[in-house]
Amino acid sequence: MTVDENEFFRQATIQICGSLDIEKAMYSCMQYIAQYIPFLKMEVTLFDPNLGTLSRLASVPVVEKKPVETPILMPREAIELINSEYDQNQRVKIANQPELDPILKTQFELGEQADMSMMVLILVIEEKNLGGVTLISNHRNAFTDYHAHLFSLLREPFAIAVSNTLRFQEILKLKEVADAENRELNQELLRLSGDQIIGGEDGLSGVMEMVHQVAPLDSPVMLLGETGVGKEVIANAIHKTSSRADAPFIKVNCGAIPESLIDSELFGHDKGAFTGAVATKRGRFERAHQGTIFLDEIGELPLQAQVRLLNVIQNQEIERVGGERPISIDVRIISATHRNLEEMVTCGTFREDLWFRLNIFPIMILPLRHRKDDIPELVRHFIQKKSMELKIQPIPPISAESVEQLKLHQWPGNVRELENLVERALILNRGRMQSETLVFDNFATTQQYQVNRNYYQNGKEKNQKVLPLDIAMANYIKNILKTSKGRIHGKGGAADLLGMNPSTLRSRMKKFGIKYNA
Repeated sequence: MTVDENEFFRQATIQICGSLDIEKAMYSCMQYIAQYIPFLKMEVTLFDPNLGTLSRLASVPVVEKKPVETPILMPREAIELINSEYDQNQRVKIANQPELDPILKTQFELGEQADMSMMVLILVIEEKNLGGVTLISNHRNAFTDYHAHLFSLLREPFAIAVSNTLRFQEILKLKEVADAENRELNQELLRLSGDQIIGGEDGLSGVMEMVHQVAPLDSPVMLLGETGVGKEVIANAIHKTSSRADAPFIKVNCGAIPESLIDSELFGHDKGAFTGAVATKRGRFERAHQGTIFLDEIGELPLQAQVRLLNVIQNQEIERVGGERPISIDVRIISATHRNLEEMVTCGTFREDLWFRLNIFPIMILPLRHRKDDIPELVRHFIQKKSMELKIQPIPPISAESVEQLKLHQWPGNVRELENLVERALILNRGRMQSETLVFDNFATTQQYQVNRNYYQNGKEKNQKVLPLDIAMANYIKNILKTSKGRIHGKGGAADLLGMNPSTLRSRMKKFGIKYNA
């Protein structure tokens, strides 16, 4: 079947360049050119001459959405053939026996008797080999020289469309990185402007004295204490009262980063370092240059990452993933953990040499149950802060009886639990009369509150039964799980109600033999 070549070129180009969504554009183009060239499937592949790999950019028709595929490392003979076809300025090649072609055989994992034929349009733009567009038929000898001639007319439109798609994807990736950094910056600004050291003259006076001692120096600091005691606030205080106060303060939750992404997150990566690395990314250490990096939950860092962190501390330089040169950095390290690192060193799950490097100046932050005199001021602070966030006016009063009630609680979630409790009370009390005081509820079961109340008010009574700490804590967690209907994650989940990290809650449940869904 013959066709007006100018009209063919015009119509096909309109379809190819009609969308930055490459699969959508390919599908429209496929519907048009399939009228003149017999094929069932079309694929666009990208060639990376530096890595010697082919990767699939898009494929139509799409049966189901698949994750990004790993690039295929091509054998030497395939790379040599790719380079030869490029050097000879070959536009189209017909492969009626694709299983004999080193490129196609590897790319499509063809067997010895592949019942198909293929035709490949080799894409070049700005003297760079982009890759190719492959038409696939399920018949032998499906393509003729005339089909190859028609297909060759579309070389430039396809090359431009693929190039534009890659640049568009790179822009989207850069926008995602910029948005993420902006969100982090805004959070830091809110945090820096909103955080106060409540109890700095009372329960935390010893901690603040140590902060003032170490802040002017560049020595590493390790903050120790239970989850929710305010380690990040203390780290902020050290940074803000140091000579690095005008430089970045970068926070890293070591327990929240998947092991496969730790190197990229901490040290960054160069463009093309792996699939999806469409742009160079600065890691957290590089972004903290001349400032402070806060490594929260340092005990969750895998051993291999501990080795790389130790090298960074010793050499004061990092290497991006896929990078070819070291980058010097000037960063002050503050680490934090709720775990017993000495025990972890003994068990072999934390490197002793890294512990020595980080534990130069340890600061222990007491749990809230050991500094209950700070509770009234903390409550007032959180009521003001959360009322502003929730746009609640006027700010509701709180009775002395309520404060005393709060002081009876043991606060396993510490300051974070108290903050969550205040927010929950404000939400539940919305719409009440302005003169009514804030009512706190649901922060402990009636039974637990009664045990605490009796223990503190009637501690000398002979019949008072005090449960062992582990049993009391296990019972408390079970009650909270009933309240959350067994849900651990998310708003209203058990971890949220307790003011704990979900992974920490799971660890305690495992310790107490409490079953949970994975």
